Amino acid sequence: MRKILVVEDEVLVRLTLVDALLEAGFDVIDTGSADHAIEIINEQTIHLLFTDIQLPGKLTGLDLAHRIAERFPEAGIIVASGRIQPAITDLPPGAKFISKPFGFDQIIACFKAMNRP
Repeated sequence: MRKILVVEDEVLVRLTLVDALLEAGFDVIDTGSADHAIEIINEQTIHLLFTDIQLPGKLTGLDLAHRIAERFPEAGIIVASGRIQPAITDLPPGAKFISKPFGFDQIIACFKAMNRP
């Protein structure tokens, strides 16, 4: 199974999403900041990314999404926010934006569609 990196600073949202993704059969790594996520991608291959836009640290979720897209061009990317509505040009090509609040089933369905060979 391909690996999902979940980057969300709201702990309850992150843990609940991670549980839902694990239950759906995905291999999941999680963190609360884009800065830590960069360390993770330097050590592991990431196939799918879920990131909030507003995160603590130097990097935003959009910065992270672009770094993932550069390092892993085939990666599926979901960017989420309850406060910011990015322009389509702010997202890496092929990335999907989802507004908060979202349904975990919606995220799982998107990742399953992105996970097809």
